[in-house]
Amino acid sequence: MTTTILSRWTPGTTAFTCSAFLAILVMGSGFPSHSHHRAVASAAANNESRMLEVGEELEYKVSYSFFNIGTIRTQVVSKEQRNGRTVYRTRALIDSNPSLGWLVNLHVQFHSEMDGEVYSYFWLADDSSKKEVNFRRFRFDYENKRAYLEHGKRLSANERNVESRDTIAITDQCQDGLSLFFYAREHVRAKSQLRIPTLIDNKQVNTYINFMNRREDADIDAVDYPVDVVAFDGKADYVGIFGLTGGFRGWFSNDEAQIPIVARMNVILGSIKIELQKWNRPGWQPPKYVEASGR
Repeated sequence: MTTTILSRWTPGTTAFTCSAFLAILVMGSGFPSHSHHRAVASAAANNESRMLEVGEELEYKVSYSFFNIGTIRTQVVSKEQRNGRTVYRTRALIDSNPSLGWLVNLHVQFHSEMDGEVYSYFWLADDSSKKEVNFRRFRFDYENKRAYLEHGKRLSANERNVESRDTIAITDQCQDGLSLFFYAREHVRAKSQLRIPTLIDNKQVNTYINFMNRREDADIDAVDYPVDVVAFDGKADYVGIFGLTGGFRGWFSNDEAQIPIVARMNVILGSIKIELQKWNRPGWQPPKYVEASGR
């Protein structure tokens, strides 16, 4: 059963990794145009993001029913100025549960570079689930509304053999599977329904997110108290990692860090749960939920 879920994935097809935190109701159900989505992003970009912090590391356990099927780790690697633009380098590592090695052996790394508005400019995926390491690489050219795709094999840490190249038409600024994770964090309090152009495989698709800015509480094994969170839901119009298909729900911490705490998403054979289990962010702990006075 677990094998069937994992086998739906091919290199580059993820909504989270990290992406795993995103999804939405129904296509064509009254979501505003991308121009509104950009207006929200531009407004947020006028202030420095308190969400992105270099050195942050988060680890999540991925479970299906009673089975632990793997882990997802995200990292904010660096921040630099490049050609007048602030560039954040981020990474995600996705690994299947070693105890399931007789069924599946999945090890994937995502690298993404994004600007201060949390739009992707570069994305790289290394898939070492087999003996050889396959890679996919996107470079975005927003001025000419194009993205350049390279596919091949990684020969060593610094050497890659490009086997194919392609040029993909895009309509606007896009998200990749990893930058989408950070974009959702940046805008979780937006109280808007957004259609987000996302580049998956070799085409532009859409991720729909309904940011409700609704405060709730969530329970996770890592702490012995309910966590103060903000809820959202959504839908992706593509198949993602672990067989993501259809809707999802997410709960991010109700504080300036806006860290994903838990997510539930539909897959081919049911639903999976992604839960925060470890973190490294100076001075941060999951905020404790306290009932508002007067309730």
